Amino acid sequence: MVAKLKPDLFAFVAGMAVERGDPIPITCNCGGVITIMPPLQEVLVVCARCESCIKLLVLEGDPGYVMGSDPNGEPRLIPVQGSSREKLDISDEQRAKALEDVRKRFKDSKKGSTGGVNE
Repeated sequence: MVAKLKPDLFAFVAGMAVERGDPIPITCNCGGVITIMPPLQEVLVVCARCESCIKLLVLEGDPGYVMGSDPNGEPRLIPVQGSSREKLDISDEQRAKALEDVRKRFKDSKKGSTGGVNE
C-alpha cells in the first residue's frame, strides 16, 4: 500500500500561467525548482532537493502576490508562482506600503469585532 502524500507546503499559482500552457517553475522554500509541464494535472508535487510535498493552489488571473503571515503573525507578501514579471517587480516602497495596509486592516478588524454574529 502506498502512503497518501500530505502537503508540507503550499504554493499559489497564477491561473493565467496555467491557461497559457507554458511550463511553470515552482520554487520551493529551500530554493529548489520543480517545473510543471502543461497541462497542469498535479495537485501535489515533491521537491527533489528537500523532498517537501507542495500543494498547488491555482488562483484566478495574474495576482502577483497574496497576503499571508509568518509564524509570528507578521504580515508578508507571498509571490504567486507563474505570475508575470510586471506583477512581481514591485519597489521596496510599494512592498512596505502594502504590508502597512495589511497591518492596519488587521488591527482595525480586531478592534471592531466582538466575536458576535450580526452585531
